[in-house]
Amino acid sequence: MTAPKSFIKKRFLTFTVAFEIVFSIAFLILYKPLSDTFWLALSPRGTFIRTALFYLSVLALTIVSKVLLGAVEKRMELSVTQMTLWHLGEFACISGIYIAFTYAFHLAPATGQAQMFIRAFLCVGVILFIPYLICLLLAVIKDDREEIRLLKLNNPLTPVPADTPIINLYDHSGVLRISASQEDIVYVESQDNYVNIHYRGDDKLMSYLLRCSTAEIEEALKGSPIVRCHRSYLVNLNRIKVLKHGKSRATIVLSDKDGTEIPVSKSYYKILLEALTPGQIVRSTRNA
Repeated sequence: MTAPKSFIKKRFLTFTVAFEIVFSIAFLILYKPLSDTFWLALSPRGTFIRTALFYLSVLALTIVSKVLLGAVEKRMELSVTQMTLWHLGEFACISGIYIAFTYAFHLAPATGQAQMFIRAFLCVGVILFIPYLICLLLAVIKDDREEIRLLKLNNPLTPVPADTPIINLYDHSGVLRISASQEDIVYVESQDNYVNIHYRGDDKLMSYLLRCSTAEIEEALKGSPIVRCHRSYLVNLNRIKVLKHGKSRATIVLSDKDGTEIPVSKSYYKILLEALTPGQIVRSTRNA
């Protein structure tokens, strides 16, 4: 089973790290699972400083781990099993940090390191595996909701004019992921080895993260009104409200409720000028 796409998004990873830290602090304060070797506490001052240093070290490790996880996932699709093994390795490293602090500050006899590591690993596993599972389930639910939105977008019960072209978009493995009317696709945004398809649905702008290159998407959209306007963006000409031109840069304002703005590269500016009507073009002496 492939790991949910939402789980490796930056915003979701940030939420996961914050949730794990808060959950672990609450759990440790309430239960003190390391019993006689447990030294984390908010008082007195010396213990608080050691506790703060420990959590800062764990936070740094977790951030590095999540960044590396994101980098690995960009190169290959990870399964839920691989994702879980990665986090178990993370738990082992955190246990190692706890043991290092314990002996560095002489908080336990310098014997039985192996036994203490096993106990620490089991403790960390119990504490952090709960928020990990919760975040994983939330990511699965988020992905499922995205799939439902896509189904609504392509609902066969919704009348679609017979002459409306349908665009089929495939991932890097050649698997069909989304089929939509070309009028419903508003713009496409490149994100490393992914592209974010922004489309109309439920009277608002929605998005779907697709694993493929911008070049592959551009090839699939040939002949449609969706054209490149920037090295990281493609835009539907029929969804442009206005093209603003300032001294140093040009931007596109879309016709959605939020008035989303998209940058325009100089190399694509002339192409857009030729494709748009005069009423869609605004020139300014100031920066747009």
